[in-house]
Amino acid sequence: MIKTAGIIGTGAVGGMLCSLLYKEYAENLFVIGNQRRSRRTKDGLMVNGKKIYPLVLNTEKDHKPLDLVILCMKNYDLENSMQDLRAAIDENTIILPLLNGVTATDIVKKAFPDNRVLYGIVMRTDAARINYDVIFATCGEIQLGYAQNDVYAEEVIEVRDYLLKAGVKAVIYSDMVRMLWRKWMINIGANQVSVVTGAKFKYFGMFDEIEILLRASMKEILDIAKVEKINLTEQDLDDVVEILINYPPEKKTSMLQDIEAQRRTEIDSFAGTVMSYGVKCKIPTPVNTMLYYSIKAREKVYLKEKEEELLHGGEQQQNILS
Repeated sequence: MIKTAGIIGTGAVGGMLCSLLYKEYAENLFVIGNQRRSRRTKDGLMVNGKKIYPLVLNTEKDHKPLDLVILCMKNYDLENSMQDLRAAIDENTIILPLLNGVTATDIVKKAFPDNRVLYGIVMRTDAARINYDVIFATCGEIQLGYAQNDVYAEEVIEVRDYLLKAGVKAVIYSDMVRMLWRKWMINIGANQVSVVTGAKFKYFGMFDEIEILLRASMKEILDIAKVEKINLTEQDLDDVVEILINYPPEKKTSMLQDIEAQRRTEIDSFAGTVMSYGVKCKIPTPVNTMLYYSIKAREKVYLKEKEEELLHGGEQQQNILS
């Protein structure tokens, strides 16, 4: 039975999930992080205009094994978060990664082979982070389980029921690898195409050029999935396009929000991973290759400019003080 739980990563999804679980499990819910993140969390998390004060597990000082740890960081932070994860688990801890992409669960399983590591994805949430504030109207659905769930494992049921009790819609799917790749295909199309076009969802079905880009980028996933024996079909691609063109029109993808806020993106877990699979499977990936280099270049430019601004700002401040 799950009594204690923790969350690593309190961005859009993590902050939303923390606020929902906090209402039901405040006395046994932890935000897990290093000294810097722990200090910030002690001041409270702002979600939908209200502050919540979950417990804090400072991983530089404490080791407290929890029953469940949910991973909500960005993919590029996963490796750096392993030490935080070690401070919150023992061999009995269930680990639920909710990261984008298709590699997180395998990475965590390799690092912690004695633990029960599930597959998990978040679908149809509108959670967004603005500076350090999280806002959402729709929680969406958490899909979870092992790779195959023809028979539900006890721990999978426990995690589902733990989430449901807090009002989080949680569903176990029989083939979670398929669901993970289907979500990845959505991310490959929607996030990357929105960045190069600057389009909100309302434009996805308005202009043929956008739909052509969506289909071309996702078709490469479909070709790779066939070689990898992942159960994705042309019908899935058609369904995903239909979902995207009917998404709430004024919403923006998370990657477009990251670009506009000049944050680091998850492009390496999207087009970057497609390119790696393309080499492995001997499948050409020209569309995702072009998307990768165009978005990666844009990201590097503004991150470099921010770095130079901070450097020059520090130099100016030093000159004033001297």
